[in-house]
Amino acid sequence: MKSDALFSQLKSKFIVTNADMGNLPHRTRLEENKQTGESILSMPKKVYGDYAEVGDVISFNKASKCRIKLINLSCKVKKWASFVREYNSICRQMKSSKHPLNRVIVEFQGMHYLVKAHP
Repeated sequence: MKSDALFSQLKSKFIVTNADMGNLPHRTRLEENKQTGESILSMPKKVYGDYAEVGDVISFNKASKCRIKLINLSCKVKKWASFVREYNSICRQMKSSKHPLNRVIVEFQGMHYLVKAHP
């Protein structure tokens, strides 16, 4: 199946919109609350775009003393070829209530698209 045909099929099965890519960092810095001393991860929409939403399941790996690596288990970012290879698996994960994946950002012909399951 050609890429354009698969992309059209994708649009018929899922909600597909243009994705806000923000300025996706691979690493981020925790801030310290001056009053409580707690660590805070600020996640402004302008930085994370559609990659992070309230309620996402996120994994944090320590990269260094004050830096962490963020892995969003609710949203994957895929190039088109990788998405096509993993299409069946991604569809099962997005439709499963037991899996945290609920959206995918796909790069297709130089554009980024947000793919979500119908409610």
